[in-house]
Amino acid sequence: MEFVLAFTGSRGDVQPGVALGVQLRTLGHDVTMAVPPNLADFCRRAGIPTREFGTDTKELLDSALVSADLKSVDPLTRLRALAELTVRDGRRVQTELMDLTGTADALVGGSVGQERLLNVATARGIPYVPVHYCPLRRNSVASLLPWHRTPGLAHRLSWAALEHLTWLATRTAERELATDLGLTPPTTPPATRITNRPIPELQAFDPVLFPGLAEEWGPDRPLVGFLDLAARTRAMIGTEDTDLAAWLDAGSPPLYVGFGSMSIADPDRLAALFTQVADELDLRLLVAAGWSEFMVDAASDRIRVVRTVDHAAVLPRCVAAVHHGGAGSTAAALRAGIPALACWIGADQPLWGRRLAALGVGTGLPVARVNRATLTRAVRGLLRPEPRAAAQRVAAAMVSPEDAVRAAAALVEVSAHAPAGVGPSRGGVR
Repeated sequence: MEFVLAFTGSRGDVQPGVALGVQLRTLGHDVTMAVPPNLADFCRRAGIPTREFGTDTKELLDSALVSADLKSVDPLTRLRALAELTVRDGRRVQTELMDLTGTADALVGGSVGQERLLNVATARGIPYVPVHYCPLRRNSVASLLPWHRTPGLAHRLSWAALEHLTWLATRTAERELATDLGLTPPTTPPATRITNRPIPELQAFDPVLFPGLAEEWGPDRPLVGFLDLAARTRAMIGTEDTDLAAWLDAGSPPLYVGFGSMSIADPDRLAALFTQVADELDLRLLVAAGWSEFMVDAASDRIRVVRTVDHAAVLPRCVAAVHHGGAGSTAAALRAGIPALACWIGADQPLWGRRLAALGVGTGLPVARVNRATLTRAVRGLLRPEPRAAAQRVAAAMVSPEDAVRAAAALVEVSAHAPAGVGPSRGGVR
């Protein structure tokens, strides 16, 4: 069979798609990765045929629309930004995906840009298989709300409210973009239309993090586990720092610090805070500078700054991790069996911070509230024996990357034979 895997966003959004693509190729299928231009080389190094589509992710993340409007304290400003993101390059993205899927048996993709993938798959008459990195549909387990001990009904209502508000902000654009492909203008949110098809939505995160969710959602939304690259693929991709292992061997296990693709409002202040806290707690720091080049000027004997790291190889050698709370970073720290602090900025990151706290393996803290006292207290808490023991228990209970990727690929194969059109949900789950 022929699959197009369209994943957009940051490397953390694309890398699970690469892991899935490699497995599908191993099973004998033809696979084309469709990714933003700045991540095409990353995919090609994994040995997968790759085509560029959409906007350079770094340019988009650095734009005022994302760095300011989408993070505004004003909910109306955030909704307007979301609507603009829906339209922005929407026609171009749909046109490019239509060109890429001319002979495809199925279209597979992440939650970022799912509306475009749904339109293209519908226009082509092929299945669209969603891959989600965190809970995105109505449920009574994973909360959008910041309060503890919230009733399950409140969780479900919060997701319903988010769906409705997002639809109100984007429905005009959604109808225009559907009409461009000759489709009937939609009257319901994308989440409803995706749910009503006889195709599962793959949940690429671990059931141990959300007790009861797999049972609540059933086969409509199988929790397969976090998808990650096999050792051979990681070796093919390579890393930029060839002597990092020697630095790790030369001293005590460091505190890992990495904010991935996130832009930080005051990086110099935050860099100074991490340096101060490391000195106070007598820690070495391993900093992944990422796209923002965070702390690139802070390197010293005790602070090692690299562009990127192989999480699977490096995090098990760290004492704890501080990251932005993305799904990929959260998964990597959990699999490494180390406690973590999610210094979150937005999107799904607060949710992961709450899950770390609920599991007793760390906590979450908004970047806006990070100061010397809060950071010292949080990092000191990570160094206690209880979070480490809890992290090791969680790591032992998690689905292995190999099993997760195999399960996801098997479901994609089955889904490619499913009817592409709208039909009743198999289990009726919303």
